[in-house]
Amino acid sequence: MSGGQPVRVRRAAAEDQATIRRLVRAERLDPTALHWSHFVVAEVDGAGVVGIGQIRPHPNCPELGSLVVLKPYRGRGIGGRIVRELLASTPPPVWLESAAHNAPYYARFGFVEVPWQQAPLPLRLKAGLGHFLGRLVGIRLVVMRWDGVK
Repeated sequence: MSGGQPVRVRRAAAEDQATIRRLVRAERLDPTALHWSHFVVAEVDGAGVVGIGQIRPHPNCPELGSLVVLKPYRGRGIGGRIVRELLASTPPPVWLESAAHNAPYYARFGFVEVPWQQAPLPLRLKAGLGHFLGRLVGIRLVVMRWDGVK
């Protein structure tokens, strides 16, 4: 799974804040609600934090977001461990917005695509803007919901 190096997934701490911001910015992901208390991080001995993910705490609409695994560590199951850790600590439903090409990845965890207009208000506003901007740059976005079923 981790190429022989042990991977530890843990709740983020205040000292992870700068790393979280750096990783999200480097991947050009949604830079909102980047507070360390919403995150889990994956660490590899000798390499430090190699992955992050959060549950963005919208009212009545928790959103999985900011999933990043450093390129040299991708394909080793680290992202999946982060997603499972976040879902295990969050009651359903959990929502996410992503580029359409990532939908099959999230479907592996039980997320299903729903029309963005059916999302709760905080995510519907964000998704509506994202759909408009996505069309301008040729990216199709999807909204997905997890109901606690895999």
